[in-house]
Amino acid sequence: MKYKLSRLVTFLLILSVLSCEKEDTAEDKTPVIEYPIVDTISVMALNVAGLPQGISSGDPVNNTSEIGRRLNDYEIVQVQEDFNYNHLLYGTAKHKYKTSPSGPVPFGDGLNTLSNYKVTNLKRMKWAKCNGTDCLTPKGFSYSQIEIAAGVTVDFYNIHANAGSADPDLEARRQNIAQICAYIDANSVGRPIVVMGDFNCRYTREADDIRFFLERGFSDTWIDLIRNGNIPEKGAPALTNCEPNATSPDCETVDKIFIKSNDQVKITALSFVKPREAFQRDGKDLSDHIPVSATLRFEITGP
Repeated sequence: MKYKLSRLVTFLLILSVLSCEKEDTAEDKTPVIEYPIVDTISVMALNVAGLPQGISSGDPVNNTSEIGRRLNDYEIVQVQEDFNYNHLLYGTAKHKYKTSPSGPVPFGDGLNTLSNYKVTNLKRMKWAKCNGTDCLTPKGFSYSQIEIAAGVTVDFYNIHANAGSADPDLEARRQNIAQICAYIDANSVGRPIVVMGDFNCRYTREADDIRFFLERGFSDTWIDLIRNGNIPEKGAPALTNCEPNATSPDCETVDKIFIKSNDQVKITALSFVKPREAFQRDGKDLSDHIPVSATLRFEITGP
């Protein structure tokens, strides 16, 4: 009897050891995430001139499909004036994630995001102040979070500010910039941020407040990479020498890309380009705006 009991105890001990070995092996197979995680993403902002044909400054009926096709070279794109021809744009753009359009004129804001990375938490905000024809649509800005890695998101803002240079236009635009900055201050504190779009602002224009972004710790990719950190002087002549090379220190367009890092995600601009020729057909621009693009390096330092 003692012999049988001894054998039973031995058997149970062996089972216990084997069970522990299996558990240890399972734990060993758990994937370990090594930081930093680095991803390089191409981004673009473009006003696609999608107002109704005849009102638009471009030729959207004939050009929108071609614009969508050429957007495929960029991983995250934010478009403005995507009003009446969104079906043509989305018909040729192959990005996996596309925001649902808010409608044609006069119902939609014309702001959409196309991305190869998951887009979540979309919000559309109408300007509290507008002037003239800018009041015919609910123009404003949009906010979304884009997941650049598992569980890691970056706040993306898409903007289309009030146009024009008359005093009421300038006042409306100053309030636009103040409104989006206040929203960022309230909703993106401590977050990594990218702001792209049609600001309708120039650093050289005395009455514009585009410097609000720099004062909040943002970097302007054009200023950093093309002008070597040299901010254009306020009140100086407009920098409109965009021929033949739009990517130059003397070519300031109203379309801009701002970035801001946080403790978890460091965003670095590796390149800034205005690929005008890539969005031309037979030497003519596909839109009335020159696109702006950047290659951004996202370095994730921890969970």
